[in-house]
Amino acid sequence: MKTKVYNRQIEINKYLKKFKVVFEIKDDAIDTRTMAENYDSGIIPLEDIAVAIDIALGPNKKPIPTPDPYDPATGIVKFAYVQWQQLYLWPRFQRDVSPNHLYKIEQDFDHTCVIVPTAIKIGDKYMLWDGHHTTHNMKRQNYTQFPIWYIDTAMITDEQVKEAGFDNKTEYAVWLAGQNMIRINSRNKRKLSAYDEFMILLETKDSATVIMYNIMTSAGFYPKRNTNTNNAFSQIKSGQAIFEMTDTYDAKGKFFKRALQFHKRTWDLAPAELEVWRPVALLYKMAEVEGFAIDEQFDIELGKLFTTKFGDPTSTQKILKDNYYNVLEKKGFTQPRDHDQWRVYDALINLYNKSIGRIQLPTAQCRW
Repeated sequence: MKTKVYNRQIEINKYLKKFKVVFEIKDDAIDTRTMAENYDSGIIPLEDIAVAIDIALGPNKKPIPTPDPYDPATGIVKFAYVQWQQLYLWPRFQRDVSPNHLYKIEQDFDHTCVIVPTAIKIGDKYMLWDGHHTTHNMKRQNYTQFPIWYIDTAMITDEQVKEAGFDNKTEYAVWLAGQNMIRINSRNKRKLSAYDEFMILLETKDSATVIMYNIMTSAGFYPKRNTNTNNAFSQIKSGQAIFEMTDTYDAKGKFFKRALQFHKRTWDLAPAELEVWRPVALLYKMAEVEGFAIDEQFDIELGKLFTTKFGDPTSTQKILKDNYYNVLEKKGFTQPRDHDQWRVYDALINLYNKSIGRIQLPTAQCRW
């Protein structure tokens, strides 16, 4: 009998037929924000996400099955509120404590944002393998009972100990705690992406993020994880840095907004190209610092110059960088500017001055 070959894209397409609003299902991310538009409340049942995950991973990435579903009543993992005097640290499976890190957490501490610490219980001692700093934060906040998710070594069987290659429960529990500590804090840690952080801040109404989003969308761009769609803006961290630049009245967002408007006017549907809009924003900022204005006619002139000479925004920033390095090589300079944003900045100033030169621009560090 011929084995049916799994075709992920066909399976994805079949699944998406259930939904009015189509969303992306990829290895690195399932677009749950777009997926949520299919539900009146915007809240997605985990079962629907679980199906999408199984389709994305395919049949060859099924989890290794356990003999039976986990039962909290008979399993080795339990939950309890415990007293301060019952909590201990065994450095064999923990990192050193950092007072600076503890203080950093403390500056942002909130009782609604406590992740439950984890431990192994040997006798009547709960020895933390994760959440050590958090536990001290709770103590400093005058907690009298501490929530702990723990491995109860009393529930570990001799068979489990032998199968793992150990002679006694304690050594097995110590090994397990060390493995788990590394799993949680190193091996399987997924850092929050700038895009996800931005969208969470936006959808929970963080004021600065809402303003930045409004500037972005008023210029015709939309935050996206990747720059593979029209009008996508994916350079979130860089966008936040430029948004934070203030004008002479200490207002934020002015240079960010004008740079995006310039980009949109020049290339209507193109995704935002970082090393075009960022150097242009810096140009507006430096002009104000040096005490002169750049009029709107300049934006039109520079845009036409870019499209005529280079075409699309990606080619524009690439050729400007190439021009910069070519000049450096000819002039014998060995130390270029420390970042692409300043290399393109110098190159576009030189290009404008040589090609048009109608108005004064800030002084480029490298002139040709």
